[in-house]
Amino acid sequence: MNDVTPNPPKKVELGKVLIYSLVAIVVLGLIGLLIKGIVDQQKSNEKQAKAFKEQMKELKLEIKTISNKYTNMTQNRDSLQTIVNYYQPMRAVVYNAKLRDRVMDGLDFKPGDVARFKVDSTTAVIVEIKVGGNDLNYYVNYLVKNRKGLLVEVSPFELFKP
Repeated sequence: MNDVTPNPPKKVELGKVLIYSLVAIVVLGLIGLLIKGIVDQQKSNEKQAKAFKEQMKELKLEIKTISNKYTNMTQNRDSLQTIVNYYQPMRAVVYNAKLRDRVMDGLDFKPGDVARFKVDSTTAVIVEIKVGGNDLNYYVNYLVKNRKGLLVEVSPFELFKP
């Protein structure tokens, strides 16, 4: 009693096969496009990485040159600072010399000029110009050698040109 009846073969429908194969082709095409996009993105990233590395090399070189320039400037400044420190105690003298020179530009007499006293018209030779005072006021006096050979300090108003 064993009836073994073979199963009749099923009919393969051509429409289903065609649809499955089309779906498989579309899926494979999408997977191929996805893989191609990923590969292109990776190549683009590699190009950007190379460009970034080149920029980093250039920037490191610029930093190195700027650092060298900075080192040279600080060394020059430090060497100049030692020279300036030597003259620092003489700053007041330099300031007074500048003030004297500015005042001398507007004066009638210079050292070595011959002048006459207004009082008695005797001649005198200007030896030096004395400028003193502070930021708010100052005075100007001439140190002159009179006819007797004595050094006398007089104001500019006591002298005139011969």
